[in-house]
This record gives sequence, C-alpha cells and structure tokens, in this order.
Amino acid sequence: MFTLSSYVPWLGRGGHLFGSSLHASLVAIAVWLATIAGEHVSRMSILRWWAIAVAVIAALFRLPRMLVVLCLCAAGAAGGATAWATPVVTTLTECGGVGHLRSDPTPLFGGTQVVVALGDARLKALAHGVAGNRLAQRSAGESVLIHGMCRPLSGNFVRSSRVRHIVGQMVVEEVSEHFAEGAVVMRTANRMRDAMQQGVSRMDMEYRSLFTGLVIGDDRLQSRDMVQRFRDSGLSHLCAASGQNVAYLLAVVAPFIQRRSPRVKWVVTMAVIGWFVLLTRAEPSVIRAGFMAAAVATNALRRHPMNARVVLAMSVICLLLIDPMLAWSIGFALSVGATAGLAWLSAPLGRLFGGRGVLASTLAAQVGTFPISFLVFGSVPMISLIANPLALPVAGVVMTVGLPVSLMAASFPTLVGPVSTVLSLPVMWVDGVARVAASVSPNGAVNGALWCAVGVWVMWRWRSKRGHRLTSVAG
Repeated sequence: MFTLSSYVPWLGRGGHLFGSSLHASLVAIAVWLATIAGEHVSRMSILRWWAIAVAVIAALFRLPRMLVVLCLCAAGAAGGATAWATPVVTTLTECGGVGHLRSDPTPLFGGTQVVVALGDARLKALAHGVAGNRLAQRSAGESVLIHGMCRPLSGNFVRSSRVRHIVGQMVVEEVSEHFAEGAVVMRTANRMRDAMQQGVSRMDMEYRSLFTGLVIGDDRLQSRDMVQRFRDSGLSHLCAASGQNVAYLLAVVAPFIQRRSPRVKWVVTMAVIGWFVLLTRAEPSVIRAGFMAAAVATNALRRHPMNARVVLAMSVICLLLIDPMLAWSIGFALSVGATAGLAWLSAPLGRLFGGRGVLASTLAAQVGTFPISFLVFGSVPMISLIANPLALPVAGVVMTVGLPVSLMAASFPTLVGPVSTVLSLPVMWVDGVARVAASVSPNGAVNGALWCAVGVWVMWRWRSKRGHRLTSVAG
C-alpha cells in the first residue's frame, strides 16, 4: 500500500518552527479545533487577516513559539467564523446570468445536478428536460447562460453543502445552447479527461466507471450497488483520488526528469501536481496530497528535508488557514487521518509484522481513519484488512498506467479495443475483491469482536517482540 515514504524520502528529525513532529502535530490539532470553535464565535471574523499577519511576522523574526501558536489558533477561529458568516440564499427569488460550473454534472432524479457560481454565490443547480440535457454536456470550468429560481438550502444535506461553500439551491429553467470553455488549464484538463474516457470506450460501462474512479477519483457514474459493495468491503477509498494517485503519477514522471537540474525538477513536479489537482477537480484529499507533495519538492530544492509528520502537520495548518471549511470536510478528515496513521504507525507495525508492508500500512491507515469512519458511518469493516492487501497492488497498477495508456489509445484509435480489454482485467479483479469481501463482511457485534481480536493480536505481537529484544539485550 502507498505510504508517505513513497514521496517523502527522509523521515528523520529536521529543524522547523515547532521543534518536533509531536509538537507540530499538536499545533495542527489545536488550529483545527480552534477553526471548528470559530463557527460559534462570529465576532472573531474581523481578526482573521490580522492574526495571520502577526503569526507570519512572529515566525519570520523567530519570536517565541507560543506567540506563533496563539496567533495561528486565533487565525483558525477567525477563519471558521468567517466561513460560516458567508451570506446564504434566504428567500425564493428569480435568478440568472453567467453560470460558471464548479463541478461536473451528475445524473440525479431523472435530471442533471451541478454546482454553479452566479457572481459570488455558489449554488446547487438541478435541471430537467432540455436544460438538463444541455448541462449534462458541459464540464467543470465551463460557463453557460442560466436562468431559474433560487431558494434556500433544504433537506438532510444542508450542512454538507455549506461545507462545500454552497449557499443555496437553483431550479434551472433555461440553459443557453452556447457556452464558454473557460481558462486554458481547465480546457486542457477537460480534454484530457475526455481523451481518457475515449481511450477505454470499449470497456464495459460498469468497469469504466470504476476505472475513472481509480485513476482520477471520478465515481459519478458508478451504480449504487458498486458504491455500497466498495463501502462494505472497506475499499471505497480507492475511488477517491488521494496521495496514492499523486505518488504513482510522480513515480511515472520521475525517470523523465532524473537527470535534470534541481530547479527544473521542482518546476516540473509543481506543474504536474497542479495539473493533477485540476484534473481531479481539487477534491479535499487531492488538495492535501498535492500540498504535501509540493512541500516535499520545495524542501528538496532547498536541501532542507523535513519529517513526514511535520509536513503533514504544516500542510493541515496552511490549508485550514486558506480554506477553513476543510475543518468540517469528511473527505479531508479521512485523508489526513489515513496519512497520519501511515506517518506514525506504518513503520512500527511493519517491524512488528516482520516486514509485511501491505498489512502494516493497511492497519496503520485504518487506525488513522477509525474514529472518523466510526462516527460518520457507524462501522468500520474488519474485512478491509484482507481486501486491501488483495486489491491495492492491482489497483496501484491501474492508477500508475491507466492515464498514460488510455491517452495513448485515444491518440491511436486502433489501440482502443486492446487497451480497453487489457485494462479491464485489473479493474475486474479489484471489483471482484470488493464483491467477495462485501458478501462475507461481518456486521454488528461480530465485526466489533473481530476488531477486538485484531487489537489483542497486535498487543501480543508487540509484547512478544519486546520480550525478545529484552532477552537479546540481557544475553
């Protein structure tokens, strides 16, 4: 399984603002909690930029660390207050204008749903009929003239919508036939996504939806049954682009820049990371992974390697200050939790299990995400400890070669058939693992009892290893 060592080559201590990886992690947790608390202290919003400015100045001039930490926490609280103070749609009103698509269209209730930005307001738009068909043909980053009725958010997902900066709903009545493609980088990303789809167009539709999920995290067209079996088997993280995808992509690029100068390597690495973030629609997990990879590349250029745990902590702090709403994002929390588990536990568990890297990494990531998964989903499938080692190596192959091979097939149409067939095989394996694992996955008390058994086994292994080391020293 992917671990932080995939793109962080040095895991020792390094001098930095917070002194140690533990201190940095505690500061990140404090800033996160302060940001969440800021939702209930609306008056702090006016202090946001002042607190950030003082924290930056204190860090640059090496003032006491406690002052920096207090300023960061104040900035986090002020950011949380600012995020929830954003005006929302409060009445039913007619609205329209140039709508900038902030997400890819998704089929919903016989129509098309998409997030659009009208001016400064981000809305969840739903269209049917001709308007829905026209929206369905568009992609994120494009713009259309749109008209309809705006109304307040309602239903069970009001809070999750607000976390995505959505402030209202729109029932779309008209959508222009003409559209603008948007910025050059978005046009490039959209055409590459289309080319990737074209390169595997002979693949079965169900497997193609899983293929795009594995490669770029696009799971919009997956059936409910597929989504449920990947969730029940503990493999749903494979369909959310994250650090694994970033690491595999950089591994593909590495041989082409190996002999280049450090500055050229840095520029290419940053460009690849930025491009991939756009390609995957800047999901929270990708933003976290991309930010960390960029930090590692920058530290390598400066010849100032930094502990992976510190990179994670500082990335969390910076991202929360940039977008405070990430503090409430489940995807961001799961991504950070998994990475923290890998950074802190994968190496010790690897030694404990005698070098069984996939099992150790799987368990480390599960420990990191366990609290969030349990609170949000109510259960963490124990079968994932078996399913992940079986599916991850094959899924990693798809993540590594899927994009370049499908793009090559799109450029040479005669290859579309063979490429679709060949890439279907590993995708079928991953789906087969999910099917079998979901069908035998224990539930309820049995699942909990098995987790307890795993915990007891790990403790027994740890005590056995510790006793062996003490005996060796005594001897």
